[in-house]
Amino acid sequence: IISTNAFAPSINNVNTIKSSSSLMMAKGRRSLRKTVQSGVNSKGVKPMADQDMTSSRTNWVPVKGLSSMKDLPSMENEVQLVDTQAEKLVNGATNPTGAVSVVNYDKKTYCFASSCSCCQIPLTKAKVLPPSDETVDAPRLSCDFCKATYNVRTGERVENAEKAGLLGGMVSGLFSKSDKVPLPIYDLGEKSGQVLINLP
Repeated sequence: IISTNAFAPSINNVNTIKSSSSLMMAKGRRSLRKTVQSGVNSKGVKPMADQDMTSSRTNWVPVKGLSSMKDLPSMENEVQLVDTQAEKLVNGATNPTGAVSVVNYDKKTYCFASSCSCCQIPLTKAKVLPPSDETVDAPRLSCDFCKATYNVRTGERVENAEKAGLLGGMVSGLFSKSDKVPLPIYDLGEKSGQVLINLP
């Protein structure tokens, strides 16, 4: 014989039922848990010794593609890609590893988006140019395809250093709406020996 009380929680089991239902809810929302755990408290994060902090945001996320600061590219005036595996940067079609670009200029390291904001072409062959009157002491970056030029410290568009070729000019014309979109810039830091990136 089955009692109707068997299906109703007893007063003694109320706390157990509440905690198990919240546990089930937590299991069903893994992405939220990952997001909360992946962010690192900004307290104790040391910016790279040779990098200017460009933002007051504090969404530090571990860079899974690097085991220490020594693994960062050290070539001067050459854009290098670093895989971060950061969920916010991963895009299955255009950036499956959440890569960012890193360049060293005059003993300072700058980190920015892996693709040009104007034409969406990867910046691996972009030219690193010396500062101009417009950028004061910050180097410039010129996309090798559409020739869009950016201030590497702020990401702002500046006067193009070169004239775009025929194909690059056509692509720039097609994407003219994004012509003034700044290049996303990221800060790099370290906490307890782990490399971190500060995401928007």
